[in-house]
Amino acid sequence: MKFSILSINYSKNMRYSFYSAVVIGILFSVSACTLEKKEVPGAIVSVGDRYLTREMLSQVIPDGLSHRDSSAFADAYVRHWAEDELVYDVAQKNIPNVGRIELLVDKYRRELFVHEYQKQILNEKLDAEISAEAVKNYYRTHLDKFILKVPIIKGLFVKVAETSPEIKNLKKWYRNRDHGSIENIEKYSLHNIINYEYFYDRWISFDEVLSAIPYSISDANRFLQTHKYLEINNDGYWYLLNISDYLPAGANMPLDFARTQIEEILLNQKRMDFLHQMNNELYQEALENRKIKYYGRVY
Repeated sequence: MKFSILSINYSKNMRYSFYSAVVIGILFSVSACTLEKKEVPGAIVSVGDRYLTREMLSQVIPDGLSHRDSSAFADAYVRHWAEDELVYDVAQKNIPNVGRIELLVDKYRRELFVHEYQKQILNEKLDAEISAEAVKNYYRTHLDKFILKVPIIKGLFVKVAETSPEIKNLKKWYRNRDHGSIENIEKYSLHNIINYEYFYDRWISFDEVLSAIPYSISDANRFLQTHKYLEINNDGYWYLLNISDYLPAGANMPLDFARTQIEEILLNQKRMDFLHQMNNELYQEALENRKIKYYGRVY
């Protein structure tokens, strides 16, 4: 017994030693129990000395879930958390080159700090506005890069239940672009139309339009050469499409269609230039203040 080991050190008073050992043993036992029963506020589960709390769990549950779905998500997350912690423990014990892992962790940590700082400084200091003139100039200079991969169209699309009133009139209206026909469609759409898209004034991908119509086309370019209208009756609905203009795949994108893409290209370039200038200024300032020291030639 552990108590007898303690009593050997006090041979002059065996009885005193015995009771001392008992008291010390009890104190150690109480301390151990206290550590084992350490309470973490709101703890749900623990693995070793790591805890998942209700507050931590509440931060990861998506908004808008029903009570039932929230409960199911929570159960799955808790199980997944425990499994991750267990695998982490095993991995730590079985990875031979821990130093390499630590280097990668440190590298990622540094990159994360830099990335977050760059986002912050760009949001605070960068003028994100791209002028229309800059977009036009880039478009003219790089026109060969803006080639359509799929056809684009202008027009009008209507989806309506086949039981809706005045279907015959609607089929006449959608084929005409005059003010009266458009006005009739818009009034009609308030009570009858399931889906109404007016895009005579802008280009839209033909694939995007076809995704709303239960109709398969094998050669889109050929179809657009020979069709101005498309009328499909399927599963209780009429799908009506007026194609007022089109550009085939392989043609140059119109400026209006390429504008968003160009603005993103120019904004990314603006971000890169800003960060490059910031880094250079930081470097030059560090040289002047002798924060950077070079110790001879690299090679």
